[in-house]
Amino acid sequence: MPKLFSKKSGGKSQKGLDSSADMDKVDEIVRRMKKKYAQSGVEFEKAGGRLDELRGIIAEGKAKAIEVQRVEDLADVRSPLISRLGKLYLNLRGLTNPLGKILQALPQTNKLGYNLYSANMTYSPKQWLALSTIVALVVLIISIAASGILSALGLISLGIAVLLPLFAFFFTAIIMIMVPRNRAKKRADAIGVELPFALRHMATELRAGIGLYRTLQTIASADYGVLSEEFSRTIREVEEGIDTKEALKHMGARTESKALKKAVTHISRALKTGGNLSQIMNEIAEDVSFELRNRMRDFAQKMNFFGVIFIFVGIVLPVFVAILGGIRNTPLSGLGDSFKSVPLTPVMLTLIYLVIMPMILLWLFVFIRMTQPKV
Repeated sequence: MPKLFSKKSGGKSQKGLDSSADMDKVDEIVRRMKKKYAQSGVEFEKAGGRLDELRGIIAEGKAKAIEVQRVEDLADVRSPLISRLGKLYLNLRGLTNPLGKILQALPQTNKLGYNLYSANMTYSPKQWLALSTIVALVVLIISIAASGILSALGLISLGIAVLLPLFAFFFTAIIMIMVPRNRAKKRADAIGVELPFALRHMATELRAGIGLYRTLQTIASADYGVLSEEFSRTIREVEEGIDTKEALKHMGARTESKALKKAVTHISRALKTGGNLSQIMNEIAEDVSFELRNRMRDFAQKMNFFGVIFIFVGIVLPVFVAILGGIRNTPLSGLGDSFKSVPLTPVMLTLIYLVIMPMILLWLFVFIRMTQPKV
């Protein structure tokens, strides 16, 4: 019995030693992380929490319900504009807190944490929601003043004067909340442009006998724009103790680029099965180039249709409105009486030509710019 008891105790002691050794490795990784983030001017507590949230985003596909960076920290941001907005939010907390809770219930905030991470924006979801709230509140105040002036002049009704500020508030808030998502998509487009060249670069180095980690470092230090930034983030994760395959998987998870996700998947599969990584990268580069050519062809076909719409909105419609307005406001008796029911008064014509028409053309221009493939 004593021997058996001694053996069990020894087993527990050995297990304790292994656990201690594992904890030593973890502590070593933590120390390296602390040193790296301290050199970047970021406090370790914030960086650790940020990494904890990002691990949850990658592993679970959603942000953890934790406050990574406090809203109060916005007042100390280096950007003067963000700092002023943060201080204004804190000074008006009695008003901004309820408005922030209303905005938090919007469905657009469900993936705000992931979108901020994917866009490489150094804000927590609560911080960005606070910025969205205060910007929307400023627009609300300006809209109330503008609506009051227009209503006093009789240009708009009282109902429109009430609804316009509310519309401006929620429209501005949604635009602010969607900024990280749009920036993440822009980064994905920029990655797609550079990806074929980077993959061929990697294939050449791998064919020359250079290791994968060294190849990743080369791409990170090369001039591939956003793609080099993403590879740099992957290199930092590897240096912090994460396995190379896991770090590549994280890179694919945090980006909106489908081409990069596909490339990372094939690279990970090749690393597991021992396939020819250089050949696989060349094939992926060819597939990405083919997809980019197809996107350009589809965009050219869409532009034929938008050309017709632009001619109608920019040329035909203004001339048609001018003709109707001229007939409606003619001083000749009998000629304009039959068009009196058409609401084309001089004030309405001014509104159409100076506000409505430019807004329609601006919307067409913005839509074309948004749908234009980045190649």
